[in-house]
Amino acid sequence: MVGVINFGGQYAHLIARRLRELGVKSELISPDVKIDRLKKMNPQALIFSGSPYSVYEKNAPKIDPKVYNLGLPILGICYGHQLMAYQLGGKVASHQAKQYGKEDLEVIKRSPLFQALSKKETVWFSHGDHVDDLPKGFVVIAQTKNSKIAAMQNQSLNFYGIQFHPEVTHTTGGMKILQNFLFKISKAKKDWSLPQVKEQIIKETKKQIGDSKVLMAISGGVDSLVAATLLKEAVGKNLYPVFIDTGLLRAYDVADFEDILKKVKFENVVIVKAEERFLKVLKGVVDPEEKRAKIAKLYFEILEEEAKKIGKVLYLAQGTIYPDRIESAAPTKHADKIKSHHNVTLPHGLKLKIIEPLADLYKDEVRKLGKLLNLPDEFLNRHPFPGPGLAIRILGEVTKERLDIVARSDEIFISELKSTGIYAKVAQSLAALLPVKSVGVMGDARTYSYIIALRSVDTLDFMTADWSKIPSEVLEKISSRIVNEVRGINRVVYDITQKPPATIEYE
Repeated sequence: MVGVINFGGQYAHLIARRLRELGVKSELISPDVKIDRLKKMNPQALIFSGSPYSVYEKNAPKIDPKVYNLGLPILGICYGHQLMAYQLGGKVASHQAKQYGKEDLEVIKRSPLFQALSKKETVWFSHGDHVDDLPKGFVVIAQTKNSKIAAMQNQSLNFYGIQFHPEVTHTTGGMKILQNFLFKISKAKKDWSLPQVKEQIIKETKKQIGDSKVLMAISGGVDSLVAATLLKEAVGKNLYPVFIDTGLLRAYDVADFEDILKKVKFENVVIVKAEERFLKVLKGVVDPEEKRAKIAKLYFEILEEEAKKIGKVLYLAQGTIYPDRIESAAPTKHADKIKSHHNVTLPHGLKLKIIEPLADLYKDEVRKLGKLLNLPDEFLNRHPFPGPGLAIRILGEVTKERLDIVARSDEIFISELKSTGIYAKVAQSLAALLPVKSVGVMGDARTYSYIIALRSVDTLDFMTADWSKIPSEVLEKISSRIVNEVRGINRVVYDITQKPPATIEYE
């Protein structure tokens, strides 16, 4: 096992996930851990994560300096790199030249950490502080234009620090760096696989639930489908899948759900029509967090109503995955909240116990798990769709008219991506209605209509993402169709922002 000391960085769990990808069991550990407790956990190595804090801030998370006396290999990433330097006698300072996004890294000294990498690598930064002076015994092993100590090492102690993030896919040699740290430096052993995780989830779920009834909120999306199938294996006929037609769905979602029912053969399925109820609670609501809260509250009220009808239901299962939790700042008290997700923001007074079988997995892992469960590819390869639905793809108040506009625009966008073969090559695509109008000319007359923003991203883990390079002629056709076929739209724009700084969804 390799311990990941979680200082609250948005990518802390992604580090642990990358280690699993390399076949090594990993565990997130609080920086408040006692040294005696850490010894009992017997990690083969430690990795220090990033953090939204600066090391010199009063409330910045720190680890007991005795950790450096345990004889364990340590890799510090971003804040972890700075903290190691700071605690071992180096100097950390805030610079005017911040680093966010891709930069070229120049390897200037041989190091086992960079073995089999080229002298110049593209890496991903997300920080405002720098290590200015090295701790005693350390040497610089890599630099960038804006960071003279982009990586450091004390090879005799097996301590390594890097200012960039090897765990994100934008760092081209990131996996090789982690692989070098695990197997060349730490001599770690492979001890993790997805089939083991599948059996463990089923076993633990059986133990937790026993003979109790479980309500499963199922949307037809990948996450809830895989979670429901796992639960079906664990509890059989005690599973009650519930599909709520909120009116916030895309044109094809209900039909797709009915198709899923036929192929997967769930029993005890409940379908609830609730469009009018959701539109009523969203009337006049503009703030995205208030939208999410109202949707979540009503969603869970309906689930509780259905649980009462079924009778003796003790558990509510959800398809929550790790990116949902990390953006809601659930994993650690040191994390910054980005936005809440309806399936991790539970209303007060909820009487059902929550089960989240996929809460520690990423989207690509969920899809692989679905393959192990023999689910059809056409379901597993669907693009993600948020729990609050189209409500968070309408920036501003949700109305029936606006829902129709964004649903039709999305349908055109997705159908064109599928017909050109692009849909299967990108990770997620969406249409969003912007809260502004623009002047246009249609049929020799002046128009003043809404703007649709199209967004498509490439990503493996949904923690970082790059915008999809869709051919201009395809975008031109999509734009032309939306403007001509969707009443109320006279302009279409394409979003070319990476994540970070933007999130994939608009709200």
